[in-house]
Amino acid sequence: MNIQELPITFTGTGEVKGFKFMRMMSSDNWYLYQINNGISTHFEVIKRLKSPVCIDFKTHVFSETDFKEYYPKANSFGVNGYSFYNKDQAIDKFKSP
Repeated sequence: MNIQELPITFTGTGEVKGFKFMRMMSSDNWYLYQINNGISTHFEVIKRLKSPVCIDFKTHVFSETDFKEYYPKANSFGVNGYSFYNKDQAIDKFKSP
């Protein structure tokens, strides 16, 4: 199985357009990102989520061996992601089971 990981740094699009994301830590199941929106900085602990790579958009054929990770949407925070203004609290969440 091939998995394309989320980038270490990237600029947000959509609902987080222009936000700067920088990965601070990673584990088998979680990432910890620092996010700067130009005004303030906060931290997000997100579950490593993956979906199959689309091979053919017209016929909706997806790969059985190639996957890509994706960042959870805002409405799945509380389950697949957690947001913190305090770095130490974010690290504690990242390290918790």
